[in-house]
Amino acid sequence: MSVFSVLKQIERNIEHCTRAEKMVAIYVLENPARVMEMTTKELAAACQSSEAAIMRFCKRIGIQSFKVMKLELAKELHANGEGTSEIVDSPFQLEDDPKLIMKKVMFNTIQALRNTEKMISVKTLSESIEKLHKAERVFVYGVGGSAIVVRDFAQKLLRINVNVFRSDDSHLQMVMTANATKKDVVFVVSTSGKTKEVVNMLTIAKERGVCCILLTQNGSSPARRLADLVLTMSEEEHNLRIGTMTARIAQLAIIDALFVGLCSIRGQDVFERIIDTYQVVQRLKK
Repeated sequence: MSVFSVLKQIERNIEHCTRAEKMVAIYVLENPARVMEMTTKELAAACQSSEAAIMRFCKRIGIQSFKVMKLELAKELHANGEGTSEIVDSPFQLEDDPKLIMKKVMFNTIQALRNTEKMISVKTLSESIEKLHKAERVFVYGVGGSAIVVRDFAQKLLRINVNVFRSDDSHLQMVMTANATKKDVVFVVSTSGKTKEVVNMLTIAKERGVCCILLTQNGSSPARRLADLVLTMSEEEHNLRIGTMTARIAQLAIIDALFVGLCSIRGQDVFERIIDTYQVVQRLKK
């Protein structure tokens, strides 16, 4: 069964590390079993870094403390010792048969969800829910694969009577954002955080003093620097991606968490609206 992989998180995020953090990362990758027995002071001396850099490094890969990282390392090394399939945990190949493809898809999906669960900040999630709850209007936007996730979120918000605005036309979305006020929220989904349209959208919103919430993968990006709140998912796919599959699943899970959290704040009335909208849609099936 797929588990959270510390070593893979390090490999995916090493390019985003500072020089001091990178020294820690390289040492952990090369000596995972030895690190399990070390204190932060011993690790700092071994990799010629500092205890502060070790703590920053842990948070960069979605772990809150060095102690937790050692526990996750122990679980991962134990699982590998029991024979976790390296075949399933590998890139897709042209010769893969349907059974192996299904196993790889399921493995990667579960891995992405568990990695994102470690990476996401509960504090930021709570603040985002509160901002969405208080907003007079919510403007949602995404490009390409992210547009699918945004469309799902918009539909959910409409079901609970949130004033949500979305358009696949980037020019029209710019116009709507230009009319946003400080009482509104702009919610953007961007896997890379580097898409030109997304950066332009956030720039306009910032100029108007509008609260900007960004859902993106771990790592530095122009969009991340512009957003007020950043919901960080694990970096599962980079360089050549096949339809951003695992990224999309992780994004949808975070969207669901935001929606359920919003429903909880709004109380019983919101569930009556969900029932009402469900009954209206059912008329189309008769």
